[in-house]
Amino acid sequence: MMKVMWMLALASAVTFTACNKDDDDDDDKPVIILDGLYVKGDAVAYSDFNDDARMAITRNEVNQTDRPTLYELYIPIRATGGFNIVMVEGSTRKTYGPGGDFAVVTNPTTDEPQVDFWRGTYQETETKFTVPADGMYHVVIDTDLGKCAVIPVHWGVIGAATPNGWGGSTQLTESAFDSKSMSWSVQDFELRGGDWKFRYSNGWKVELDTTLDIGGGDIGVKVNTNLGEAVDNLVPGGANIVNSAPGLYSITLAYTLGDGYTATVTKTGDLPLTNWAGVECDAVGTGVSIDNPTATPDPSGWNWGNVVVADNGGVPTQAGDVYTWTWTSIILEANEGFKLRTLNGVAPPSGGANFDVGYSAINTANSTSNLVDDGSGNIVVSTKATYNITLTIDAANSDVKEITITD
Repeated sequence: MMKVMWMLALASAVTFTACNKDDDDDDDKPVIILDGLYVKGDAVAYSDFNDDARMAITRNEVNQTDRPTLYELYIPIRATGGFNIVMVEGSTRKTYGPGGDFAVVTNPTTDEPQVDFWRGTYQETETKFTVPADGMYHVVIDTDLGKCAVIPVHWGVIGAATPNGWGGSTQLTESAFDSKSMSWSVQDFELRGGDWKFRYSNGWKVELDTTLDIGGGDIGVKVNTNLGEAVDNLVPGGANIVNSAPGLYSITLAYTLGDGYTATVTKTGDLPLTNWAGVECDAVGTGVSIDNPTATPDPSGWNWGNVVVADNGGVPTQAGDVYTWTWTSIILEANEGFKLRTLNGVAPPSGGANFDVGYSAINTANSTSNLVDDGSGNIVVSTKATYNITLTIDAANSDVKEITITD
């Protein structure tokens, strides 16, 4: 299994500290310290420089590209003692600690971790950062902004394939505290067909700046608080992980200081056929025109455009194990996106499971030529018009979903 590590190579000089003496050898041996930013102190695994605790350049969530001045490190921290962030540039050492406005965040956005975390400026000082409880933390610093953050990390899973959908995380069970390795796991977890991610502390990002123009029409500096892309290639802020085999799963996210995160997702059993009878679905997005007589602004946490509930009160017709929802004469806006989902994007009160689907589920051979694949994953049409939409789910075939759109 590929190990995940964000210790990107830094173009830096190599410097040497005073020589250490090996217990079994009289020769002096130099300790090699690469240029970079290090977390060290008596509250973490290393009170001196160690490459395992060197911070790594990471992505700006705003444009999901690496920002050369934005660094992060996930590291277990004890409540006793403290730590500093130390910059090494050749023979220069600068020790950083909390600035005057570094404090608990009292008004996080709804997209930020829903736990107490700390954010503010840093300054050159021997004063240490401290935390109130033993645990895993996400330490973030931007050397251009002069800001940093320390966030408690409690991993969970979220997504259409999980019981709570995209509306909320399912928390994983955390291992006992250890300064070098920790894990989060769940057994016999119902993972249905669809996409999902790892997300910590019920947040998607931490905002360090909301006004900086970084070019290309993008504003701000924010740090990802989720892992995606693939089980064997976890990436901060990566694409959703897709599960194509519904079942019961054992899921473990493991962390080792110096190696980063790895995940194992093992199917342990089968699920009974999903009962989609009575499950209501809607079409949602800016692509759903307000001109539809039944259109209403999206009332869900998605807060995305408009909603039109499927025909027949939103519930499907059934033929054997195949369930079908229809939207007859729905008006779609040109060049705007939408998706089909369980009502309001949450798990229905009884029967079935939540989901949302977009362009990847479309039967393009039997659909309108007005469809546009813009790479967003949303359904987009090139022409505003009235369309008919059908969504089918085959419960006997791993809940495979198929969308047909005609004009």
